[in-house]
Amino acid sequence: MHNIILCAALLILGSVSASAQFYTITKETEILPEKQQKVVPDTLQRVLDAFESCKKAEKDSLAPEVPMKPLSELYARKVYARVSHEKASDKGTEGTTVCVKKALPALTIPNLYREIIRNGIRHPKIVLAQAILETGWFRSPLCRNRHNLFGLTNPQTGKYYEFNHWTESVRAYYTKVQYKYKRGNYLLWLQDVGYAEDPRYIREVIRVLKHLGKS
Repeated sequence: MHNIILCAALLILGSVSASAQFYTITKETEILPEKQQKVVPDTLQRVLDAFESCKKAEKDSLAPEVPMKPLSELYARKVYARVSHEKASDKGTEGTTVCVKKALPALTIPNLYREIIRNGIRHPKIVLAQAILETGWFRSPLCRNRHNLFGLTNPQTGKYYEFNHWTESVRAYYTKVQYKYKRGNYLLWLQDVGYAEDPRYIREVIRVLKHLGKS
């Protein structure tokens, strides 16, 4: 639109300049009113024709407008996800987001029983009774200081194993003891493999089992 106005202005100035020059050359001669009436409509018509020509030329020179394509749904989702992630990161930098570390379970009978089952240990009630018997209901120094629930010893050194947490002791029971068990009466199997030197060991395990059954 600016180009059209500029083009028209230049044509008008050119026409005015030409009229001025014509008047300078013939200033000695008087210009009759009827001649001015003929010049003005003719000049105006030429200006209008030039304006329409410039308008048409500019329209032809302009590239056709390309309609804006809407933002694709997938791209919009990506932008939203990125912005959401950045907002979450900002919240984290402000200290509003707290990373909570999952705490290890406390040593209780329900937690111990669940841990025995979680490790795929067979006859879990008998193994639970063994842990209670070996630790004196979780009060022995071996349980408190070394987290050893089953009196497991290193066959090479003869010393008791020490674990970082009692759950490691449960896993060690399977990898060091029960992996040898195939089938049959588990209490008799414990006696046959010499799990404990005390000949009353199996009897004491049964006593703990009866106590657990009553509770």
